[in-house]
Amino acid sequence: MDTSVVQSLFSFITNNIFLIIYGFAIIQVYLIISIFFMIRRHESILLDVSDNLLRGFADAPDNDSSQNIHDKIQAALDYISNKISKEPELKKEFAKNATQVAQRPLYGRHYKIEIFTSIMSTLVQVFPLLGILGTILAIAQTAFQSGGQVDVSSLSNAFVLAMDTTILGITFSILFMVIESTFQPKIERVINESNAYKQIVSTIQLS
Repeated sequence: MDTSVVQSLFSFITNNIFLIIYGFAIIQVYLIISIFFMIRRHESILLDVSDNLLRGFADAPDNDSSQNIHDKIQAALDYISNKISKEPELKKEFAKNATQVAQRPLYGRHYKIEIFTSIMSTLVQVFPLLGILGTILAIAQTAFQSGGQVDVSSLSNAFVLAMDTTILGITFSILFMVIESTFQPKIERVINESNAYKQIVSTIQLS
């Protein structure tokens, strides 16, 4: 590749490295907001599925207002699992309710949450790399501009740019790492609950 092309590419990336980092940060914020609302939506769907599956069962768990949404979902899961294991003949009753559930877009919905979460986790690791990239490009651009003879002034400017990009990249990485760690348990719980419902509905329908 022509040296001038490489130099132009290095110059473009170096001059816009902060915009690139901020651009990735905006994408990360979008992913976080999207995951938050997808989780909220999926939780309400799972709770709706619970109510549908328990329809017609007089001894079903009561809707306790003091319980959070996951406690209600878990109570329904435990109730259905116990009923199926102790009274297999009730599968037909659950199957009637499961027909309504199967028509809903329950299956596969949580895969979108998993995809967004995977991208979010990847971007957390990208920010420090962008900081390192800024460091390398700043030094490389200085070398290109001076024809291999690096003077103290140019090297000083490159060092300042390198430190700024590194600090910014690490700061964003730490910030989004903390946010990801708070999201992860909730995401895993929603996915586990979705898989549990999928298994229960499949068991009922196969019977």
